[in-house]
Amino acid sequence: MYDTLIVDGRFPDFDAGALVPAEIALEGGKIAALLPPGERPQARRVVDAAGKVVSPGFIDLHMHEEEFAGDSRRYDISEYMALQGVTTCVGGNCGQQNHSMARFKEILAANGGAPANYILLAGYNSLREAEGLGWYDAAPEAVRKRIQSRLAEELAEGAWGLSFGLEYAPGISEEEMTRAVEAVRSFDPFVSIHFRADCEECMSSLEEMARLSRRTGCRVQVSHLSSLAGTAHNMPQSLAFLEREIRENPLLGYDTYPYAAFCTGIGTAVFDMDWREKWGVDYDIILLLHPPYAGRRCTKELYEKVRRETPEVNVVAFAMDEESIRTAIAHPAGLLGSDGSISGGCLGHPRAAGTFPRILGKYVREEKALTLMEALDKMTRRAARRLGLSGKGQVAPGMDADLVIFDPDTIADGAEFTDITLPNRGIDLVLVSGAPTVENGVLTGALPGRFLCRTN
Repeated sequence: MYDTLIVDGRFPDFDAGALVPAEIALEGGKIAALLPPGERPQARRVVDAAGKVVSPGFIDLHMHEEEFAGDSRRYDISEYMALQGVTTCVGGNCGQQNHSMARFKEILAANGGAPANYILLAGYNSLREAEGLGWYDAAPEAVRKRIQSRLAEELAEGAWGLSFGLEYAPGISEEEMTRAVEAVRSFDPFVSIHFRADCEECMSSLEEMARLSRRTGCRVQVSHLSSLAGTAHNMPQSLAFLEREIRENPLLGYDTYPYAAFCTGIGTAVFDMDWREKWGVDYDIILLLHPPYAGRRCTKELYEKVRRETPEVNVVAFAMDEESIRTAIAHPAGLLGSDGSISGGCLGHPRAAGTFPRILGKYVREEKALTLMEALDKMTRRAARRLGLSGKGQVAPGMDADLVIFDPDTIADGAEFTDITLPNRGIDLVLVSGAPTVENGVLTGALPGRFLCRTN
């Protein structure tokens, strides 16, 4: 008798390039068997997936994990991940690491798990800040050595790699970044990089990241290309460069998210320069997310007041064009990530809650920018291979039972810029290691997700 039998559904067979009917048997957190349509062995639970797609769970290559404050062990972003079909997510991006690996693992263990599996990167910016360095400071040699030692400790503790946020800490030189990666190269790290600068410096930022991969022989991921090349109409030349470079060096890659607006702290270095002239915009492109101004667009006076008084709050900036976003999502070289984060429970960019349903609804079904099989491959098999993540990303015997069952005719994102709590549509069931985390669009409260170490 199996634990679960999923009947009458179709799963993506990426080798065949098609959705294939099968009965899917689950046992002990794994996919035990793919059975011919109509075969009905005994199971403790039978799930009717008629008319639905049974996909590998979505893998979010770029998000920002919980910042557990004090004694709080509440999951915010991980719950939103589960609600959109994500079963494994990669945090610690943009150089920002909210907790040490040891502390994060301790909290997950105390909670008994998480709504989704977690992979974490060691944030170089955070380690720099812990050494007392400012955004624009150069790091003395002795400080660099201490940071490199801490990086090695974090990777030994289970970090999947490391991340840099060059735009947020312009003092990180290319040479400092290269030496940091070389210091932990023996761990075969996955290196995620938030670019140095956009607009007229877009191409030089891409070239810097490509050089890092070539010099170190490490996987380098260009984070959220939409944020870098979605401004100033830089996407065509950016994609042309990446296509050529990835063809010659497959260790380089990129991810992107499906919104023409980014989200960041209003007090960060992003806004230190004359951003209005650079992007060709005015103050009203900025949407405030936090009380007492939540939902308001900025004026010059309001922008300066909020940046001065509460520089830590996040804002949304509508600075990109939709055609660039569509092109980056559809390009064969690219993968997908939400760049999702949550601040204050329900305040944030809708990408934290709706990225994957939005791709399948808007860009696949409605706009036909890419096919369903292409999108699912990016979200699952290719993402797992990019990370070197075994046991995930495909529906096949022996693989982890991380699955999402959805209706391809109705799946859509619900989250809006003024309310990210609006539910997604068309997702019936989300399983992590065979345990349901979401049923009929509602969280079950189950916490089967775990911390995934490189040694797992």
